[in-house]
Amino acid sequence: MIHELMDDFTIEKERLMLAWCSSAEPDKFVEAVTKMTTLARSLGPLFENSEASQAA
Repeated sequence: MIHELMDDFTIEKERLMLAWCSSAEPDKFVEAVTKMTTLARSLGPLFENSEASQAA
């Protein structure tokens, strides 16, 4: 359902990630954050060519 909403707003589905980590799994948390950060940087700014970003 969330992916359908993202399609409606022309947001790449790759921008949403869910990772389950307990407080006993700090390495898993770091891995998930690093992976998402790398992916977000490769995708670039959200709505880069939209009117909202041009007004800023």
